[in-house]
Amino acid sequence: MQSKSQIINCYNLTAAKYADNYFHELDHKHLDRILLGYFANENKAKGQILDLGCGPGQTTAFVYALGVHDILGTDISPVMIEKARELNPNIKFETADMLRLQYADEQFGSVIAFYAIVHFTEDELATALTEIYRVLKPTGQFLFSFHIGNQIIHLDTFLNETVSIDFHFFEAETVIQLATSCGFKVVDIIERKPYPEVEYPSDRAYVWLEKE
Repeated sequence: MQSKSQIINCYNLTAAKYADNYFHELDHKHLDRILLGYFANENKAKGQILDLGCGPGQTTAFVYALGVHDILGTDISPVMIEKARELNPNIKFETADMLRLQYADEQFGSVIAFYAIVHFTEDELATALTEIYRVLKPTGQFLFSFHIGNQIIHLDTFLNETVSIDFHFFEAETVIQLATSCGFKVVDIIERKPYPEVEYPSDRAYVWLEKE
């Protein structure tokens, strides 16, 4: 199992290059834009939106540009948060650990987390889902995405930096079982093929949950 410090180190080292490569990635992902736009519209009047694993803030900025300004972007990497603030000076960002969120019970109206669970084991994912459930208001919704599969990909280099990082893929059925065990109900689930030439060649899942 990789340590939290390994994850932080990876993204501290690669924050600038990551932003260069991925800050405009939504320009090439029409389904992501559709889902984020619809989710933001459905939840904008329910309270603050929390964006977990925001990286340099591309999803946070997309939602903010839709006119949903009550949004908080978070990431475990302090350097990535510095980059997010630099690129999006009008948006609030801060560091946060999805496995131990520093927020009050029922603080947020909704949560998004695009590819933010990729470094979790199954047990850690269960912990993260429990934490997200806790900080959501009653009937609050959670939209997140991940790579479909059952493999773990280990990298010793990422964006030309020396790291030690694992990427976990999940079967959709496993994620749904964990989510419903926490108390979530499933609003929708969508799977898609990767976009050629702009994404890693893995199938993707988008899961939309609601706190019961």
